[in-house]
Amino acid sequence: PFWFRLFRLTRTASHSEKQREKCIMSVKPIREHAGKSLLAKHLPELSNGKHSMGSPGVLVTPAVLDPTNGQTWDLLVQENPWLKTSKLVAKPDQLIKRRGKAGLIAINKTFDEAKQWVMDRMCKEQQVETVTGQLTHFLIEPMVPHTQEQEHYICMLSHRYEDEILFYHEGGVDVGDVDSKAEKLKLPTGQELTIDAVKKTLLTKVPAAKQDNLASFVLSLYKFYQELHFAYLEINPLVMLDDNTVVPLDMAAKIDETANFLAAQKWGELDWPPPFGRAAYPEEALIRDMDGKTGASLKLTILNEKGRVWTMVAGGGASVVYADTVADYGWGHELANYGEYSG
Repeated sequence: PFWFRLFRLTRTASHSEKQREKCIMSVKPIREHAGKSLLAKHLPELSNGKHSMGSPGVLVTPAVLDPTNGQTWDLLVQENPWLKTSKLVAKPDQLIKRRGKAGLIAINKTFDEAKQWVMDRMCKEQQVETVTGQLTHFLIEPMVPHTQEQEHYICMLSHRYEDEILFYHEGGVDVGDVDSKAEKLKLPTGQELTIDAVKKTLLTKVPAAKQDNLASFVLSLYKFYQELHFAYLEINPLVMLDDNTVVPLDMAAKIDETANFLAAQKWGELDWPPPFGRAAYPEEALIRDMDGKTGASLKLTILNEKGRVWTMVAGGGASVVYADTVADYGWGHELANYGEYSG
């Protein structure tokens, strides 16, 4: 029922990502390469030329396994000559969390070393915590030498009636529980973000000499977040070098897919990857294509093809109730699908 969906949407109080995912079904995660590519494209204009970022890296796909295909290693080098002249970082780009702790980041590699590291893992099974999946997409980017003291954490996320920015002056792989220790700035819908508000609320523990430039970057990043209709954007670490250059090293992002009619040109061709460990099914792609051609809402997600509980496709509210009820009765691990039609 409508009241139940409204209750679910308005009860979001925690920064728990699992809870946000349950509450905002139109929000879709994108690859790190896609997020960085969008930032590299739009940041100079949104900051009036004050900020820019270097190469967003290159995305390596299984196409490199077939030398007759469009993407080859030689072509990647030809289009990105820095691959041969810079030290590199390589990592999977498949919505995997805590890649560093899982040993899935190669650092300070030459091109040949990075290439070999990727090829050793391409299309191979990999277990990350309790999930096993196939590695198929890798991001290779220039390494940015820096110190631990130069690493910061920033996250922007959207609630029902406000946006929230979290900032912590000590970022990196061991950042810990940012909910409890980050500085937080809440912006009700329609309220403008200012540099003064950023400095006074978020950057109090950042050296004064770095505050102006970092505040300017945060302001530009928030414009980027708003104009391209992001619903979640986390950068950890966000590195600020001695020359005050700001570099996003690791990014996780989600976009509100329903804003396609507003932002499609700014997005360009976006890939919507499935969660790591869950294959993309052609049936899902078919429904997604139908959904994009109608004003109605059509959704299909195969959660577990071997699951023994398959729900009937119903309206958005009923579909959520079905899924919650199955989980409440202890059969969430057997839930095979989520589907809805409404509008």
